[in-house]
Amino acid sequence: MNSSAIPFVLAIATQSALGLAVFQANPRKISNQCFLLLTGVIAGWLASLHYGLNTNNAGVAEFCMRAASAAGILFLTSLNLLRLSIRQRQKGWPALLRRSRLWLLGAAAVIGFCLTTWFLKGVQLSDVDGIAVPSPIYYRPGVYLYGSVFSGAIIALAVSGWRDLRETVGGERAELAFVLIGGLSMLALSLLLTFGLRFFVNPSLWRIFAPFRVVLFSLVVAYGIATRKIMDVGSFLRRAMSYAVLAVYLLALYGLVWWLVDAVLNEVLAQQAQTFAHVTAAIAVAFAMAPARGLSQRLADRLFISSRGLDFRTTMNQAAAILNSVTTLGDLLERFAKTIGQAANTERVIILLAQKDVYGQHYPPPTRENRIELPNDHPLLAYLKSAGQPIVLDELHRVRPTPEVHRIINQMQHLDLAVVMGIFARDQLEGVMLLGPRRSGRIYGSVEQNALQVLCGQLAVAIENAELFTEVQNAKLYNETLLENLTTGVIAVSANGKITVFNNEAGQITELNPREIIDQSLENLPEEIRELLRETLRSRRGQENNELTFASGERAVSVRASSSIFHDQEGRILGALMVLTDITALKRLEQQIRRSDRLASLGTLSAGMAHEIKNPLVSIKTFAQLLPERYLDSDFRETFSNLIGHEIDRIDTLVNQLLRFARPAKPHLKPLHVHDLLEKSLMLVGHRLYQKEIKLTRSWDANVDTIRADADQIEQVFLNFFLNAIEAMKGGGELTVATEIGSANEWTISGSNGDGQEILRVTIRDNGEGIRREDIPHVFDPFFTTKDYGTGLGLSVVHGIIQEHGGQIEVESDVSKGTAFHILLPLVRFNQEVAAA
Repeated sequence: MNSSAIPFVLAIATQSALGLAVFQANPRKISNQCFLLLTGVIAGWLASLHYGLNTNNAGVAEFCMRAASAAGILFLTSLNLLRLSIRQRQKGWPALLRRSRLWLLGAAAVIGFCLTTWFLKGVQLSDVDGIAVPSPIYYRPGVYLYGSVFSGAIIALAVSGWRDLRETVGGERAELAFVLIGGLSMLALSLLLTFGLRFFVNPSLWRIFAPFRVVLFSLVVAYGIATRKIMDVGSFLRRAMSYAVLAVYLLALYGLVWWLVDAVLNEVLAQQAQTFAHVTAAIAVAFAMAPARGLSQRLADRLFISSRGLDFRTTMNQAAAILNSVTTLGDLLERFAKTIGQAANTERVIILLAQKDVYGQHYPPPTRENRIELPNDHPLLAYLKSAGQPIVLDELHRVRPTPEVHRIINQMQHLDLAVVMGIFARDQLEGVMLLGPRRSGRIYGSVEQNALQVLCGQLAVAIENAELFTEVQNAKLYNETLLENLTTGVIAVSANGKITVFNNEAGQITELNPREIIDQSLENLPEEIRELLRETLRSRRGQENNELTFASGERAVSVRASSSIFHDQEGRILGALMVLTDITALKRLEQQIRRSDRLASLGTLSAGMAHEIKNPLVSIKTFAQLLPERYLDSDFRETFSNLIGHEIDRIDTLVNQLLRFARPAKPHLKPLHVHDLLEKSLMLVGHRLYQKEIKLTRSWDANVDTIRADADQIEQVFLNFFLNAIEAMKGGGELTVATEIGSANEWTISGSNGDGQEILRVTIRDNGEGIRREDIPHVFDPFFTTKDYGTGLGLSVVHGIIQEHGGQIEVESDVSKGTAFHILLPLVRFNQEVAAA
């Protein structure tokens, strides 16, 4: 094998390898089969040229030249078959051959013509430098005819290809464009080899590259129809133009430097001048490579600015501004989708996010008629998770067909999708972005896919941030709505005394404007509220159930206030929180209830009081009837006089107690003896105890029984408990009243009017019906009662009275065994004598 055969052998081997590689990529794809046929024709054409130009046998040379000419028209016919196979990828060979019947008949006629003497008369061997070189003897009219037919076929192919480019979109358009680019590349290289390099390189050297012109064509076409991650035609042209401009510039620079150095050093160095010129030119090209590459890229971008695909830099800047912004999930997806839709030139951008069992549509907002939901086992999602790469419809037509690929193609065509992008976060598929076809008809090339993958990766992080921000915003709105609609006032102050929260109810209670009071000092609050907040911040302890009364405008307001301290995650105090409940109306109602309860109790006591008053009246009446008869009896008059005074004092005492009990009055606290109050109350219910045959047991274990209280109100409390106990013992029983003293460590109460060290406990116990366990927490609730009659307000009023005295009430009860009420009151030891109640 001589050196001239090597390029042909390499070119033939490359053609064969390309054809087989493309065919093996997808043997069932008809365009791949047509490309295999095309490369076979090209390989035959190259082989015919090689043997025809290098044989010493005139007959063999003549046959090879006729075969090469026939292969030329077969090349165009195969190229047309490839064009049609791209247009009709779903159809088989019968339909393809029917569409190509005119081309096939014309090719058969031309091949037959090439075998006649009307085309080639023969071959003459000429001696060139001792080598026999075959020279064809053409029949001139026949050659013109062949050339005309060949040129017409090329023009027909060009026109058909241009028409196809205008009528097709997506992958079909890209494949046809690459076929056209391959032909143009082959033409450009032929012109370069013929008219460009011959001025710088020996013709024997550039002829070596001649067979590779058609190899370049095959490489471009193979890339266009077989490569899965195909580049968009515009990007390919920009890159090819960039390299072409770079190559031309570097060759021109190389030639210029070589010529200048050779011209200067030719007379000095003689034979070494060319070698030194080549070295100098190579060094100049090496230094010019980097800046020349950037220049060629910018020039190519300007030349193909209308064909540019996704502007990666601009889109990345816009997307970065969106993704770095703090916004809600809906706003993020809307702005991101619009940016992607504008950059990719598509009207259809759909974003699905992972939910419990499906990937649901989040953008655009779904409607009943237009909603996309993909279950977790959907073929598209399974393919995304396994491959980890975007799913491009045009690329699926290039891979080996499998049932899974067919399902995915059908699903994407049904949804009118061109690309399915996965939104991955920490190797987990968090969402899917669905893109429709591009309005320009171009494909989503590898450059666009890479850019979209980068953006989807950033979107996954932004979605997590947006979801957190959305949760915070929703929680903020929820808390603000809840706070503003609370029926209790809420006030929060920071550790430095600035008001940070002041809801509408707090404004209504204090008659302050919430908008004006925010960020102001707590000095602007009413004194009672201000002092309680200060105490809370100072002591760092919450205050509970404090009843405050302050003037708000022209009215007096009563509130129940509770405060607490709140901390940050590290335990540092952030401020204090206060909750206010307006109890002004409740206080008025409570006063009315107390009056009503007193009147109701008076009715209950009427029978006992009548009996107590009737006894002295009987004595007075008896002595009054005997007085006329025994008036002269001095002993009788003295006894009568003493008895009348005693009985009248007795009646006066009972009436005064009754009036004092019924008279409405504000609490007036003063030192009192609890035992005296208990005795007076027991005297009022003594007749009821006697009627119901209830045994009374007293146990005064408290050696000190002094408290600070309102006598009338405490009598009302005891009387209410005694009457309830009597009613609970329907068939007789035992009422036990006991007192004892304990320490604050033993019994704890919320407030105290004394020093808080000692507590007096009064226990009123009966063995009546008892209270059910589930009813015990509600016995002090207003309007709660277990009786068939009554208002259920008695114990509620009693509970309020005891709380006002700084005490509390505890309940113990068992059904059918009885109930015990423990009244805890702060014990106060007085140095001076305490007056009787």
